[in-house]
Amino acid sequence: MYEGYYQFKAKPFALLPDSSFLYPGSEHQAAYSLLEYGILTQAPFMVLTGDPGMGKTSLLQKLIAEHGSRHKIGLVTNARYDIEQLLPWILLSLGLSTKRLDPIEAYHLFSEFLSQEAKRLRRVILIIDEAQSLGAELLEELRLLSNMNDGKTLKLQIILSGQPDLHALLQRIDMTQFAQRIVVDYHLKPLSESDTANCIRHRIRVAGGQPSLFTNKACALVHRLSRGNPRLINQVSDIALTYGYAEQARIITSKLVAQAALDRSKGGILPLAAKEELVGLAAAPEDPAELDDPIPSPGPTILSAESVQDYPLSSPEEDYSRAMALKEEGRLKEAVELFHSAARDKSMWLKAYSQVGLCYVKMKEHHAAIQAFRTALDDPTALQQDLLDVLYVLGRSLESVGKAGQAMEVYHRINHSTPTFRDVATRLRELQQTPKQPSHEGKSITDKHSWFSGVMSNVQRFLIGSQK
Repeated sequence: MYEGYYQFKAKPFALLPDSSFLYPGSEHQAAYSLLEYGILTQAPFMVLTGDPGMGKTSLLQKLIAEHGSRHKIGLVTNARYDIEQLLPWILLSLGLSTKRLDPIEAYHLFSEFLSQEAKRLRRVILIIDEAQSLGAELLEELRLLSNMNDGKTLKLQIILSGQPDLHALLQRIDMTQFAQRIVVDYHLKPLSESDTANCIRHRIRVAGGQPSLFTNKACALVHRLSRGNPRLINQVSDIALTYGYAEQARIITSKLVAQAALDRSKGGILPLAAKEELVGLAAAPEDPAELDDPIPSPGPTILSAESVQDYPLSSPEEDYSRAMALKEEGRLKEAVELFHSAARDKSMWLKAYSQVGLCYVKMKEHHAAIQAFRTALDDPTALQQDLLDVLYVLGRSLESVGKAGQAMEVYHRINHSTPTFRDVATRLRELQQTPKQPSHEGKSITDKHSWFSGVMSNVQRFLIGSQK
C-alpha cells in the first residue's frame, strides 16, 4: 500500500521474523554474542528468554543463517508438553525421518547420525523455540539425550528459547540437574527510548527508505506505546505509515502516530501503554518545531531517499573510533553497540570485545563483562601479550563476582605462559590460601582501591596502541 509512496523496497515493519531487519542494538547484540560464545566453547545447553515479541526467533534465524554451513542445525517450533516423546520431532527437524518409529529405532537413528556428523567434524545443534511449552518431562528427555556427548567430543548442543515461564521452570528444584548444564543464559529486555528510535530508523533504512521519516517525538511516542517491545514497535509504526500514506504526509509526526494508535486501540486487543494521552495528541494541532528537531544519528548522515541506498556504511575502524568517543562521554550502551559493529572485522575482534567488557564493568554488569572478555579471547590471530592482558581482566572480573575457582584457572593459564605477569603469582597464592574468604568478592570493582583503574590503563594501552 504505502511502499511505493515512501519509496520502500520492502515493508519495513512486517511482523514475520526476518533476521535481515533485526536491529543490532546492545540487547540483541549481547544475546547473539553469548549464543555464539556458547557455540564456540561447545556449551551443552544454552537458554534465551524474553517476553513475546522481543525478537528471539529473529535472533535464532540469524544464528542458523550464519552457522548452518559449519554445523547441522535442527529447529523444533511446535512441540508441546502433551506429546508422548520429543525425539520424533527432533528427527523431523533434522530431516532424518517423517515416519512413526519405535522408540529404540528412533534413538538408534539419532545416535548414528550424531556419530556420523562427529566424524565429519560437524556438531549437531538443536534449537527448541517456545520451549516453555515442553514441561518438565520433555525437558528431562532433552537432558538424557545430551548424555550422548560421551568422551572428549561434543556431538550435540541444545538451545532453548522461550518466554519467562521457561526461566521459572528451569529454576524449580526438580530441574536442578538440568540447570547445572546450562552454560549460557540470557534474558532479552525491552528497548530503551533511544534504541526504539534507532530500531525504527534501522528498519526504514534496510527497507530502502529515508531514516528521518519519523520525527523524534513520533519515535518517543512509539516507545511509550510499545514499552520498547519490538513487535509492538512494528505494529504501531506500520499503522502510522498507513495513516501517513492516507494523508499523503511526507513526515510521520507524533500527531499521526497518536491518530493511528488511537484508532487501532479501540478494539481493545492490542496491548498498548500510555493510551490516555492519545486523545489529546490526536486532536492537537501539528507542532512546527517538531519538524525542525534535528534527528540524532549514530549511523550515517541522513540522505535523500534516492541516494540513501548508495550511502556506504561506516567502516569498522570508524565504528570503533566513535565508540571510544561515546565511551569517554559515558554513553556506554551506545558505545557497546558500536563496538559490536566494529567486531564484524575479525582483525578487530579482540580489542572491540575487550572494550565491550570494559563498558559492562563500568555499568556494573559484571556477568556480561565476563562473557564479553571470554568472547574477545576467541581470536586465533591475537598476539600473546594482548591475550594475557584480557585474561588478567577476565580473572579479576571473575573474582569480583565470587567465582574464585574460575579465576584461579585463568591465573594458572597466565602463570604457565608468563610467571612474572603483573601480580598473578600473588593473586594465585592468596586465592589458594583463602579460597573461601569473601574479602575480594565483596568489593565493588570500581572502588578506588580495586583493580579497575590499573587494569583499565593496562588494557587501554594495547587497544589504543594497536590503532597506531
